[in-house]
Amino acid sequence: MKISPEQKKLYKSLFSYLKPHKKRMVIAFVSMAVLAGIRGLIVYLVGPFIQGIFIDKNTKMVKILLIVLPILFIIRLLAEYINNYVMNYIGQKTVQQMREDIFIKIHELPMEFYWRSKTGDILSRVMNDIGNIQSAVQFIPLYGVRDMLTVIFVTFFLFYINFKLAIFSLVFLPFSLVALRIFGKKMRKYSRDSQRLISDVSNSFQESLGAIPIIKAYNYEDESVKKFRFSNQEYFNKVMKYLRATSLSGPVMEFIGSMVVYVLIFIGYKWIMSGQITAGVFFSFIAAFVTVYMPFKNISNMNSKLQIGMASWERIYSLLNEKKVVEVKSNPVVLKNPKGKIEFKNVHYKYPTSDGYVLNDINLVINPNDIVAFVGSSGSGKSTIIQLLLRFFDPVKGQILIDDYDIRDLDLKSLREFMSIVTQDTIVFNDTIENNIRVGRLDSTEKDILEAIEVSDSYNFIKKMPQGLKTVIGEHGLKVSGGQKQRLAIARAVVRKPRILLLDEATSNLDSKSEEVVQKAIENVLKEKTVVMTAHRLSTVVNADQIFVLKNGEVVEHGKHDELIKHNGEYYNLYKKQNI
Repeated sequence: MKISPEQKKLYKSLFSYLKPHKKRMVIAFVSMAVLAGIRGLIVYLVGPFIQGIFIDKNTKMVKILLIVLPILFIIRLLAEYINNYVMNYIGQKTVQQMREDIFIKIHELPMEFYWRSKTGDILSRVMNDIGNIQSAVQFIPLYGVRDMLTVIFVTFFLFYINFKLAIFSLVFLPFSLVALRIFGKKMRKYSRDSQRLISDVSNSFQESLGAIPIIKAYNYEDESVKKFRFSNQEYFNKVMKYLRATSLSGPVMEFIGSMVVYVLIFIGYKWIMSGQITAGVFFSFIAAFVTVYMPFKNISNMNSKLQIGMASWERIYSLLNEKKVVEVKSNPVVLKNPKGKIEFKNVHYKYPTSDGYVLNDINLVINPNDIVAFVGSSGSGKSTIIQLLLRFFDPVKGQILIDDYDIRDLDLKSLREFMSIVTQDTIVFNDTIENNIRVGRLDSTEKDILEAIEVSDSYNFIKKMPQGLKTVIGEHGLKVSGGQKQRLAIARAVVRKPRILLLDEATSNLDSKSEEVVQKAIENVLKEKTVVMTAHRLSTVVNADQIFVLKNGEVVEHGKHDELIKHNGEYYNLYKKQNI
Protein backbone atom coordinates (compact mmCIF):
# COMPACT_ATOMS: atom_id res chain seq x y z
CA MET A 1 0.00 0.00 0.00
CA LYS A 2 1.36 3.41 -1.01
CA ILE A 3 2.04 5.83 1.81
CA SER A 4 0.92 9.40 1.16
CA PRO A 5 3.25 12.38 1.84
CA GLU A 6 1.05 13.34 4.79
CA GLN A 7 1.41 9.86 6.31
CA LYS A 8 5.17 9.95 5.74
CA LYS A 9 5.30 13.24 7.61
CA LEU A 10 3.28 11.72 10.45
CA TYR A 11 5.54 8.67 10.73
CA LYS A 12 8.67 10.81 10.53
CA SER A 13 7.44 13.17 13.25
CA LEU A 14 6.56 10.23 15.51
CA PHE A 15 9.91 8.50 14.93
CA SER A 16 11.66 11.76 15.89
CA TYR A 17 10.58 11.02 19.48
CA LEU A 18 12.42 7.69 19.32
CA LYS A 19 15.72 9.16 18.10
CA PRO A 20 16.95 10.13 21.59
CA HIS A 21 16.59 6.46 22.61
CA LYS A 22 18.86 4.95 19.95
CA LYS A 23 21.16 3.31 22.50
CA ARG A 24 18.25 1.78 24.39
CA MET A 25 16.74 0.62 21.13
CA VAL A 26 20.03 -1.17 20.39
CA ILE A 27 19.96 -2.77 23.87
CA ALA A 28 16.36 -3.90 23.28
CA PHE A 29 17.31 -5.28 19.87
CA VAL A 30 20.29 -7.18 21.32
CA SER A 31 18.12 -8.64 24.11
CA MET A 32 15.58 -9.73 21.47
CA ALA A 33 18.37 -11.37 19.47
CA VAL A 34 19.62 -13.16 22.61
CA LEU A 35 16.10 -14.40 23.36
CA ALA A 36 15.64 -15.62 19.80
CA GLY A 37 19.06 -17.26 19.86
CA ILE A 38 18.44 -19.07 23.15
CA ARG A 39 15.02 -20.32 22.07
CA GLY A 40 16.46 -21.46 18.78
CA LEU A 41 19.36 -23.14 20.58
CA ILE A 42 17.03 -24.98 22.95
CA VAL A 43 14.91 -26.22 20.07
CA TYR A 44 18.05 -27.27 18.23
CA LEU A 45 19.41 -29.14 21.27
CA VAL A 46 16.20 -31.07 21.92
CA GLY A 47 17.05 -33.68 19.29
CA PRO A 48 20.61 -34.40 20.40
CA PHE A 49 19.59 -34.47 24.06
CA ILE A 50 16.73 -36.86 23.37
CA GLN A 51 18.98 -39.14 21.38
CA GLY A 52 21.89 -38.96 23.79
CA ILE A 53 19.99 -39.23 27.07
CA PHE A 54 16.89 -41.26 26.37
CA ILE A 55 17.93 -43.42 23.46
CA ASP A 56 21.70 -43.88 23.84
CA LYS A 57 21.53 -43.46 27.65
CA ASN A 58 24.66 -41.31 27.61
CA THR A 59 25.41 -40.25 31.23
CA LYS A 60 27.93 -37.67 30.03
CA MET A 61 25.11 -35.95 28.18
CA VAL A 62 23.12 -35.84 31.43
CA LYS A 63 25.96 -33.99 33.14
CA ILE A 64 26.14 -31.51 30.25
CA LEU A 65 22.38 -31.03 30.48
CA LEU A 66 22.60 -30.33 34.23
CA ILE A 67 25.01 -27.48 33.52
CA VAL A 68 23.75 -26.02 30.23
CA LEU A 69 19.98 -25.78 30.77
CA PRO A 70 20.02 -23.72 34.01
CA ILE A 71 22.52 -21.32 32.44
CA LEU A 72 20.35 -20.88 29.35
CA PHE A 73 17.22 -20.35 31.49
CA ILE A 74 18.91 -17.67 33.61
CA ILE A 75 20.25 -15.87 30.52
CA ARG A 76 16.77 -16.00 28.98
CA LEU A 77 15.24 -14.57 32.17
CA LEU A 78 17.69 -11.65 32.18
CA ALA A 79 17.31 -11.00 28.46
CA GLU A 80 13.51 -10.95 28.64
CA TYR A 81 13.55 -8.66 31.67
CA ILE A 82 15.91 -6.25 29.95
CA ASN A 83 13.82 -6.33 26.78
CA ASN A 84 10.53 -5.70 28.62
CA TYR A 85 11.92 -2.98 30.86
CA VAL A 86 13.79 -1.11 28.11
CA MET A 87 10.77 -1.11 25.78
CA ASN A 88 8.55 0.08 28.64
CA TYR A 89 11.09 2.81 29.43
CA ILE A 90 11.16 4.00 25.82
CA GLY A 91 7.37 4.04 25.68
CA GLN A 92 7.03 5.95 28.94
CA LYS A 93 9.82 8.42 28.16
CA THR A 94 8.33 9.11 24.73
CA VAL A 95 4.95 9.80 26.32
CA GLN A 96 6.54 12.00 28.99
CA GLN A 97 8.20 14.14 26.32
CA MET A 98 4.99 14.36 24.31
CA ARG A 99 3.10 15.58 27.37
CA GLU A 100 5.70 18.28 28.00
CA ASP A 101 5.67 19.39 24.35
CA ILE A 102 1.86 19.66 24.41
CA PHE A 103 1.90 21.50 27.74
CA ILE A 104 4.42 24.03 26.40
CA LYS A 105 2.42 24.36 23.19
CA ILE A 106 -0.87 25.16 24.93
CA HIS A 107 0.90 28.04 26.69
CA GLU A 108 2.16 29.37 23.37
CA LEU A 109 -1.18 29.25 21.56
CA PRO A 110 -3.25 32.45 21.30
CA MET A 111 -6.58 32.98 23.00
CA GLU A 112 -8.37 32.47 19.69
CA PHE A 113 -7.42 28.78 19.83
CA TYR A 114 -9.23 28.36 23.16
CA TRP A 115 -12.37 30.05 21.89
CA ARG A 116 -12.76 27.35 19.24
CA SER A 117 -11.44 24.39 21.25
CA LYS A 118 -12.95 22.37 24.07
CA THR A 119 -10.93 21.73 27.21
CA GLY A 120 -12.11 18.12 27.26
CA ASP A 121 -10.83 17.58 23.73
CA ILE A 122 -7.39 18.89 24.61
CA LEU A 123 -7.26 16.72 27.72
CA SER A 124 -8.39 13.72 25.69
CA ARG A 125 -5.46 14.22 23.35
CA VAL A 126 -3.09 14.55 26.27
CA MET A 127 -4.31 11.51 28.19
CA ASN A 128 -6.22 9.06 25.97
CA ASP A 129 -4.49 9.63 22.65
CA ILE A 130 -1.05 9.55 24.19
CA GLY A 131 -2.00 6.28 25.90
CA ASN A 132 -2.86 4.80 22.50
CA ILE A 133 0.45 5.98 21.09
CA GLN A 134 2.30 4.42 24.00
CA SER A 135 0.69 1.07 23.21
CA ALA A 136 1.69 1.44 19.57
CA VAL A 137 5.28 2.33 20.50
CA GLN A 138 5.54 -0.67 22.79
CA PHE A 139 3.83 -2.96 20.21
CA ILE A 140 0.84 -3.83 22.35
CA PRO A 141 0.85 -6.56 24.99
CA LEU A 142 -1.30 -9.63 24.54
CA TYR A 143 -4.92 -9.70 25.61
CA GLY A 144 -5.10 -11.20 29.09
CA VAL A 145 -8.25 -13.14 28.25
CA ARG A 146 -6.60 -14.88 25.33
CA ASP A 147 -3.61 -15.82 27.55
CA MET A 148 -5.99 -17.23 30.15
CA LEU A 149 -7.90 -19.30 27.59
CA THR A 150 -4.61 -20.67 26.26
CA VAL A 151 -3.59 -21.77 29.76
CA ILE A 152 -6.98 -23.43 30.33
CA PHE A 153 -6.97 -25.39 27.07
CA VAL A 154 -3.32 -26.47 27.26
CA THR A 155 -3.75 -27.50 30.91
CA PHE A 156 -6.63 -29.74 29.77
CA PHE A 157 -4.28 -31.42 27.30
CA LEU A 158 -1.63 -31.84 30.01
CA PHE A 159 -4.06 -33.98 32.01
CA TYR A 160 -5.15 -35.78 28.86
CA ILE A 161 -1.56 -36.70 27.93
CA ASN A 162 -0.50 -37.91 31.39
CA PHE A 163 -2.53 -37.40 34.54
CA LYS A 164 0.33 -38.23 36.95
CA LEU A 165 2.80 -35.78 35.36
CA ALA A 166 0.12 -33.10 35.30
CA ILE A 167 -0.57 -33.60 39.03
CA PHE A 168 3.14 -33.45 39.77
CA SER A 169 3.55 -30.21 37.80
CA LEU A 170 0.85 -28.67 40.03
CA VAL A 171 3.13 -29.17 43.04
CA PHE A 172 4.98 -26.08 41.82
CA LEU A 173 1.76 -24.06 41.70
CA PRO A 174 2.34 -22.65 45.23
CA PHE A 175 5.66 -21.16 44.05
CA SER A 176 3.82 -19.45 41.21
CA LEU A 177 1.14 -18.17 43.59
CA VAL A 178 3.75 -16.79 45.99
CA ALA A 179 5.51 -15.02 43.14
CA LEU A 180 2.19 -13.65 41.87
CA ARG A 181 1.29 -12.43 45.34
CA ILE A 182 4.62 -10.64 45.82
CA PHE A 183 4.50 -8.96 42.45
CA GLY A 184 0.77 -8.32 42.83
CA LYS A 185 1.31 -6.33 46.01
CA LYS A 186 4.06 -4.26 44.42
CA MET A 187 2.06 -3.63 41.27
CA ARG A 188 -1.06 -2.67 43.23
CA LYS A 189 0.91 -0.20 45.33
CA TYR A 190 2.75 1.39 42.43
CA SER A 191 -0.39 1.39 40.30
CA ARG A 192 -2.33 3.18 43.04
CA ASP A 193 0.44 5.76 43.45
CA SER A 194 0.80 6.29 39.72
CA GLN A 195 -2.95 6.78 39.31
CA ARG A 196 -2.85 9.43 42.01
CA LEU A 197 0.07 11.16 40.34
CA ILE A 198 -1.46 11.04 36.87
CA SER A 199 -4.48 12.81 38.31
CA ASP A 200 -2.07 15.53 39.52
CA VAL A 201 -0.69 15.75 36.00
CA SER A 202 -4.24 16.02 34.65
CA ASN A 203 -5.11 18.67 37.24
CA SER A 204 -2.05 20.70 36.21
CA PHE A 205 -3.33 20.69 32.65
CA GLN A 206 -6.86 21.64 33.69
CA GLU A 207 -5.67 24.39 36.02
CA SER A 208 -3.37 25.89 33.42
CA LEU A 209 -6.03 25.72 30.74
CA GLY A 210 -8.41 27.57 33.03
CA ALA A 211 -5.75 30.11 33.99
CA ILE A 212 -4.33 30.87 30.54
CA PRO A 213 -5.25 34.59 30.63
CA ILE A 214 -3.48 35.16 33.97
CA ILE A 215 -0.49 32.99 33.03
CA LYS A 216 -0.05 34.91 29.78
CA ALA A 217 -0.68 38.33 31.31
CA TYR A 218 1.97 37.76 34.00
CA ASN A 219 4.47 35.92 31.79
CA TYR A 220 4.00 32.93 34.11
CA GLU A 221 4.44 30.37 31.32
CA ASP A 222 7.94 29.22 32.33
CA GLU A 223 7.04 28.78 36.01
CA SER A 224 3.86 26.93 35.10
CA VAL A 225 5.80 24.58 32.83
CA LYS A 226 8.39 24.10 35.60
CA LYS A 227 5.69 23.03 38.08
CA PHE A 228 4.18 20.69 35.52
CA ARG A 229 7.54 19.10 34.75
CA PHE A 230 7.96 18.30 38.43
CA SER A 231 4.63 16.44 38.72
CA ASN A 232 5.15 14.80 35.34
CA GLN A 233 8.60 13.53 36.41
CA GLU A 234 7.15 12.20 39.68
CA TYR A 235 4.53 10.27 37.74
CA PHE A 236 7.18 8.91 35.39
CA ASN A 237 9.36 7.71 38.29
CA LYS A 238 6.44 6.00 40.02
CA VAL A 239 5.07 4.33 36.91
CA MET A 240 8.54 2.99 36.07
CA LYS A 241 8.60 1.23 39.46
CA TYR A 242 5.27 -0.34 38.52
CA LEU A 243 6.60 -1.36 35.12
CA ARG A 244 9.78 -2.75 36.66
CA ALA A 245 7.63 -5.14 38.68
CA THR A 246 5.49 -6.08 35.67
CA SER A 247 8.60 -6.53 33.51
CA LEU A 248 10.10 -8.95 36.04
CA SER A 249 6.94 -10.90 36.88
CA GLY A 250 6.62 -12.45 33.41
CA PRO A 251 10.21 -13.73 33.20
CA VAL A 252 10.05 -15.04 36.79
CA MET A 253 6.89 -17.00 36.02
CA GLU A 254 8.53 -18.39 32.89
CA PHE A 255 11.65 -19.23 34.92
CA ILE A 256 9.52 -21.18 37.40
CA GLY A 257 7.92 -23.04 34.51
CA SER A 258 11.33 -23.70 33.03
CA MET A 259 12.58 -25.16 36.31
CA VAL A 260 9.49 -27.39 36.41
CA VAL A 261 10.54 -28.69 33.00
CA TYR A 262 14.05 -29.10 34.36
CA VAL A 263 12.78 -31.35 37.17
CA LEU A 264 10.24 -33.15 34.94
CA ILE A 265 13.05 -34.23 32.63
CA PHE A 266 14.59 -36.29 35.40
CA ILE A 267 11.25 -37.77 36.40
CA GLY A 268 10.54 -38.56 32.77
CA TYR A 269 13.98 -40.12 32.44
CA LYS A 270 13.26 -42.54 35.29
CA TRP A 271 9.75 -43.34 34.07
CA ILE A 272 10.96 -43.97 30.52
CA MET A 273 13.76 -46.17 31.78
CA SER A 274 11.29 -48.12 33.90
CA GLY A 275 8.88 -48.37 30.99
CA GLN A 276 6.06 -46.40 32.70
CA ILE A 277 5.79 -44.00 29.74
CA THR A 278 7.24 -43.78 26.26
CA ALA A 279 9.65 -41.06 25.15
CA GLY A 280 7.04 -39.77 22.69
CA VAL A 281 4.40 -39.28 25.40
CA PHE A 282 6.87 -37.57 27.67
CA PHE A 283 8.09 -35.07 25.11
CA SER A 284 4.52 -34.36 24.01
CA PHE A 285 3.81 -33.48 27.63
CA ILE A 286 6.90 -31.27 27.86
CA ALA A 287 6.00 -29.44 24.65
CA ALA A 288 2.48 -28.80 25.94
CA PHE A 289 3.76 -27.65 29.33
CA VAL A 290 6.23 -25.20 27.79
CA THR A 291 3.46 -23.85 25.58
CA VAL A 292 1.56 -22.71 28.68
CA TYR A 293 4.38 -20.31 29.45
CA MET A 294 5.04 -19.03 25.96
CA PRO A 295 3.66 -15.60 24.97
CA PHE A 296 1.37 -15.28 21.99
CA LYS A 297 1.81 -12.63 19.34
CA ASN A 298 -1.43 -11.48 17.82
CA ILE A 299 -0.35 -9.77 14.60
CA SER A 300 -3.78 -8.62 13.48
CA ASN A 301 -4.59 -7.12 16.87
CA MET A 302 -1.22 -5.44 17.00
CA ASN A 303 -1.84 -3.90 13.60
CA SER A 304 -5.26 -2.59 14.58
CA LYS A 305 -3.82 -1.08 17.76
CA LEU A 306 -1.00 0.43 15.73
CA GLN A 307 -3.55 2.10 13.48
CA ILE A 308 -5.41 3.45 16.52
CA GLY A 309 -2.09 4.77 17.80
CA MET A 310 -1.36 6.52 14.51
CA ALA A 311 -4.85 8.05 14.44
CA SER A 312 -4.22 9.36 17.95
CA TRP A 313 -0.83 10.69 16.89
CA GLU A 314 -2.49 12.53 14.01
CA ARG A 315 -4.68 14.41 16.51
CA ILE A 316 -1.72 15.27 18.71
CA TYR A 317 0.39 16.22 15.69
CA SER A 318 -2.28 18.69 14.57
CA LEU A 319 -2.21 20.30 18.03
CA LEU A 320 1.60 20.52 18.12
CA ASN A 321 1.55 22.16 14.68
CA GLU A 322 -1.21 24.63 15.47
CA LYS A 323 -0.18 28.02 14.08
CA LYS A 324 0.41 31.03 16.30
CA VAL A 325 -1.97 33.85 15.41
CA VAL A 326 0.01 36.49 17.34
CA GLU A 327 3.25 36.92 15.41
CA VAL A 328 6.35 38.11 17.27
CA LYS A 329 8.97 40.05 15.29
CA SER A 330 12.55 38.79 15.16
CA ASN A 331 13.95 42.05 16.61
CA PRO A 332 11.18 43.50 18.77
CA VAL A 333 11.45 46.73 20.75
CA VAL A 334 11.96 46.31 24.50
CA LEU A 335 10.61 49.27 26.49
CA LYS A 336 13.04 50.03 29.32
CA ASN A 337 11.09 52.76 31.13
CA PRO A 338 7.49 52.73 29.91
CA LYS A 339 5.47 55.83 30.64
CA GLY A 340 2.05 54.23 30.17
CA LYS A 341 0.63 56.23 27.26
CA ILE A 342 -1.96 54.30 25.21
CA GLU A 343 -3.43 55.20 21.85
CA PHE A 344 -5.98 53.43 19.66
CA LYS A 345 -5.94 54.42 15.95
CA ASN A 346 -8.83 53.24 13.78
CA VAL A 347 -8.94 49.90 15.63
CA HIS A 348 -11.32 47.25 14.34
CA TYR A 349 -11.68 43.73 15.68
CA LYS A 350 -13.94 40.75 15.16
CA TYR A 351 -13.71 37.28 16.67
CA PRO A 352 -12.90 34.40 14.29
CA THR A 353 -16.19 32.71 15.14
CA SER A 354 -18.36 35.78 14.44
CA ASP A 355 -19.25 37.72 11.29
CA GLY A 356 -19.68 41.21 12.72
CA TYR A 357 -17.09 43.49 14.29
CA VAL A 358 -17.02 43.68 18.08
CA LEU A 359 -15.00 46.91 17.87
CA ASN A 360 -15.51 49.48 15.09
CA ASP A 361 -13.08 52.30 14.29
CA ILE A 362 -11.93 52.98 17.86
CA ASN A 363 -9.88 56.17 18.21
CA LEU A 364 -8.76 57.38 21.63
CA VAL A 365 -5.75 58.51 23.66
CA ILE A 366 -5.02 57.62 27.28
CA ASN A 367 -2.29 59.73 28.85
CA PRO A 368 0.22 58.41 31.41
CA ASN A 369 -1.24 58.06 34.94
CA ASP A 370 -4.78 58.65 33.71
CA ILE A 371 -7.60 56.59 35.15
CA VAL A 372 -9.98 55.73 32.35
CA ALA A 373 -13.05 53.53 32.24
CA PHE A 374 -14.90 51.74 29.48
CA VAL A 375 -18.59 51.24 30.15
CA GLY A 376 -21.48 49.84 28.20
CA SER A 377 -23.91 46.97 28.07
CA SER A 378 -22.79 43.34 27.79
CA GLY A 379 -21.23 42.56 24.43
CA SER A 380 -20.31 46.18 23.70
CA GLY A 381 -16.58 45.32 23.46
CA LYS A 382 -15.28 46.38 26.88
CA SER A 383 -13.28 43.23 27.67
CA THR A 384 -11.98 43.09 24.10
CA ILE A 385 -10.19 46.39 24.78
CA ILE A 386 -8.36 44.79 27.72
CA GLN A 387 -7.46 41.67 25.72
CA LEU A 388 -6.10 43.77 22.85
CA LEU A 389 -3.88 45.72 25.24
CA LEU A 390 -2.42 42.45 26.57
CA ARG A 391 -2.05 41.37 22.95
CA PHE A 392 -3.95 38.14 23.37
CA PHE A 393 -4.77 38.88 19.73
CA ASP A 394 -4.18 41.72 17.27
CA PRO A 395 -6.61 44.18 15.67
CA VAL A 396 -8.01 43.20 12.30
CA LYS A 397 -7.48 46.81 11.21
CA GLY A 398 -5.78 49.81 12.78
CA GLN A 399 -3.06 50.26 15.38
CA ILE A 400 -2.64 50.21 19.14
CA LEU A 401 0.28 52.31 20.35
CA ILE A 402 2.08 52.09 23.70
CA ASP A 403 4.34 55.09 24.30
CA ASP A 404 4.01 55.82 20.55
CA TYR A 405 5.24 52.31 19.56
CA ASP A 406 2.97 49.97 17.62
CA ILE A 407 2.13 47.17 20.05
CA ARG A 408 3.09 44.65 17.33
CA ASP A 409 6.65 46.02 17.32
CA LEU A 410 7.10 45.49 21.06
CA ASP A 411 8.61 42.43 22.70
CA LEU A 412 5.61 40.43 23.95
CA LYS A 413 7.12 39.46 27.31
CA SER A 414 8.33 42.98 28.07
CA LEU A 415 4.92 44.37 27.07
CA ARG A 416 3.16 42.20 29.63
CA GLU A 417 5.96 42.74 32.14
CA PHE A 418 4.76 46.30 32.86
CA MET A 419 1.06 45.39 32.89
CA SER A 420 -1.11 43.82 35.59
CA ILE A 421 -4.67 42.61 35.36
CA VAL A 422 -7.53 41.93 37.77
CA THR A 423 -10.43 40.10 36.14
CA GLN A 424 -14.05 39.57 37.14
CA ASP A 425 -13.56 35.78 37.32
CA THR A 426 -10.68 35.64 39.74
CA ILE A 427 -8.19 32.92 38.88
CA VAL A 428 -6.09 31.51 41.70
CA PHE A 429 -3.97 28.36 41.93
CA ASN A 430 -4.01 25.41 44.31
CA ASP A 431 -0.95 26.78 46.08
CA THR A 432 -0.03 28.95 49.04
CA ILE A 433 -1.28 32.52 49.38
CA GLU A 434 2.30 33.72 49.04
CA ASN A 435 2.91 31.81 45.81
CA ASN A 436 -0.40 33.03 44.38
CA ILE A 437 0.70 36.62 44.97
CA ARG A 438 4.22 35.86 43.69
CA VAL A 439 2.74 34.88 40.30
CA GLY A 440 2.71 38.64 39.70
CA ARG A 441 6.49 38.76 40.01
CA LEU A 442 8.53 35.67 40.81
CA ASP A 443 11.52 37.62 42.12
CA SER A 444 9.45 39.73 44.53
CA THR A 445 10.91 40.07 48.02
CA GLU A 446 9.15 39.42 51.31
CA LYS A 447 8.88 43.20 51.70
CA ASP A 448 7.17 43.44 48.30
CA ILE A 449 4.69 40.73 49.28
CA LEU A 450 3.86 42.42 52.59
CA GLU A 451 3.39 45.79 50.90
CA ALA A 452 1.09 44.21 48.32
CA ILE A 453 -1.15 42.54 50.91
CA GLU A 454 -1.25 45.78 52.93
CA VAL A 455 -2.27 47.90 49.93
CA SER A 456 -4.84 45.31 48.79
CA ASP A 457 -6.40 45.23 52.26
CA SER A 458 -5.61 41.51 52.55
CA TYR A 459 -3.53 41.58 55.72
CA ASN A 460 -6.32 40.95 58.24
CA PHE A 461 -7.84 37.90 56.56
CA ILE A 462 -4.43 36.38 55.74
CA LYS A 463 -3.38 36.77 59.37
CA LYS A 464 -6.39 34.65 60.41
CA MET A 465 -5.55 31.82 58.00
CA PRO A 466 -4.11 28.62 59.63
CA GLN A 467 -0.61 29.12 58.20
CA GLY A 468 -0.80 32.74 57.15
CA LEU A 469 0.94 33.34 53.83
CA LYS A 470 1.89 29.65 53.68
CA THR A 471 -1.77 28.52 53.68
CA VAL A 472 -2.73 26.50 50.62
CA ILE A 473 -6.04 27.94 49.41
CA GLY A 474 -7.28 24.82 47.59
CA GLU A 475 -8.45 24.16 44.06
CA HIS A 476 -10.04 27.30 42.57
CA GLY A 477 -9.42 28.99 45.95
CA LEU A 478 -12.09 27.00 47.79
CA LYS A 479 -10.69 27.99 51.19
CA VAL A 480 -11.20 31.73 50.66
CA SER A 481 -14.26 33.84 49.84
CA GLY A 482 -14.90 35.62 46.55
CA GLY A 483 -13.93 38.98 48.03
CA GLN A 484 -10.76 37.53 49.54
CA LYS A 485 -9.80 35.96 46.23
CA GLN A 486 -10.30 39.30 44.52
CA ARG A 487 -8.06 41.05 47.06
CA LEU A 488 -5.39 38.40 46.46
CA ALA A 489 -5.71 39.15 42.74
CA ILE A 490 -5.19 42.84 43.51
CA ALA A 491 -2.12 41.98 45.63
CA ARG A 492 -0.81 39.88 42.73
CA ALA A 493 -1.30 42.83 40.41
CA VAL A 494 0.32 45.30 42.81
CA VAL A 495 3.42 43.21 43.51
CA ARG A 496 4.24 43.41 39.80
CA LYS A 497 4.61 47.21 40.16
CA PRO A 498 2.94 47.83 36.80
CA ARG A 499 2.91 51.00 34.73
CA ILE A 500 -0.47 49.99 33.30
CA LEU A 501 -3.12 48.41 35.51
CA LEU A 502 -6.04 46.66 33.82
CA LEU A 503 -9.26 46.10 35.77
CA ASP A 504 -11.76 44.00 33.85
CA GLU A 505 -15.06 44.34 35.76
CA ALA A 506 -13.08 43.55 38.89
CA THR A 507 -16.05 43.86 41.29
CA SER A 508 -18.95 42.69 39.12
CA ASN A 509 -19.20 39.20 40.65
CA LEU A 510 -19.14 40.36 44.28
CA ASP A 511 -21.92 41.11 46.73
CA SER A 512 -22.33 44.71 47.87
CA LYS A 513 -20.34 44.24 51.10
CA SER A 514 -17.42 42.52 49.36
CA GLU A 515 -17.56 45.05 46.54
CA GLU A 516 -17.17 47.89 49.02
CA VAL A 517 -14.06 46.29 50.56
CA VAL A 518 -12.53 45.43 47.18
CA GLN A 519 -13.34 48.86 45.75
CA LYS A 520 -11.47 50.41 48.67
CA ALA A 521 -8.51 48.13 47.95
CA ILE A 522 -8.59 49.15 44.28
CA GLU A 523 -8.59 52.84 45.18
CA ASN A 524 -5.42 52.23 47.20
CA VAL A 525 -3.52 51.06 44.13
CA LEU A 526 -4.61 53.57 41.48
CA LYS A 527 -1.86 56.13 42.10
CA GLU A 528 1.11 56.74 39.80
CA LYS A 529 0.08 54.36 37.04
CA THR A 530 -2.14 54.30 33.99
CA VAL A 531 -5.37 52.53 34.87
CA VAL A 532 -7.74 51.06 32.30
CA MET A 533 -10.92 49.64 33.77
CA THR A 534 -14.09 48.17 32.39
CA ALA A 535 -17.20 48.27 34.50
CA HIS A 536 -20.82 47.30 34.46
CA ARG A 537 -21.59 49.03 37.77
CA LEU A 538 -21.15 52.72 37.01
CA SER A 539 -20.76 53.61 40.70
CA THR A 540 -17.18 52.27 40.46
CA VAL A 541 -16.10 54.70 37.70
CA VAL A 542 -17.50 58.06 38.80
CA ASN A 543 -14.03 59.30 39.79
CA ALA A 544 -12.32 58.29 36.53
CA ASP A 545 -10.40 60.99 34.62
CA GLN A 546 -12.17 59.88 31.45
CA ILE A 547 -15.04 57.53 30.68
CA PHE A 548 -15.55 55.97 27.25
CA VAL A 549 -19.06 54.75 26.53
CA LEU A 550 -19.23 51.79 24.14
CA LYS A 551 -22.28 50.75 22.18
CA ASN A 552 -22.27 48.13 19.43
CA GLY A 553 -18.47 48.25 19.38
CA GLU A 554 -18.22 52.03 18.93
CA VAL A 555 -17.30 54.88 21.28
CA VAL A 556 -20.49 56.93 21.33
CA GLU A 557 -19.52 59.24 24.22
CA HIS A 558 -16.53 60.13 26.34
CA GLY A 559 -15.79 62.54 29.16
CA LYS A 560 -15.91 62.80 32.95
CA HIS A 561 -18.85 61.49 34.94
CA ASP A 562 -20.46 64.89 35.55
CA GLU A 563 -20.02 65.93 31.92
CA LEU A 564 -21.67 62.76 30.65
CA ILE A 565 -24.57 63.08 33.06
CA LYS A 566 -25.19 66.62 31.82
CA HIS A 567 -24.98 65.43 28.23
CA ASN A 568 -28.09 63.33 28.87
CA GLY A 569 -27.02 60.60 26.42
CA GLU A 570 -26.18 56.88 26.55
CA TYR A 571 -24.15 57.15 29.76
CA TYR A 572 -26.97 59.04 31.46
CA ASN A 573 -29.44 56.32 30.46
CA LEU A 574 -27.18 53.57 31.83
CA TYR A 575 -26.59 55.46 35.05
CA LYS A 576 -30.29 56.18 35.48
CA LYS A 577 -31.20 52.48 35.07
CA GLN A 578 -28.79 51.51 37.83
CA ASN A 579 -29.97 54.18 40.25
CA ILE A 580 -33.74 53.87 39.95
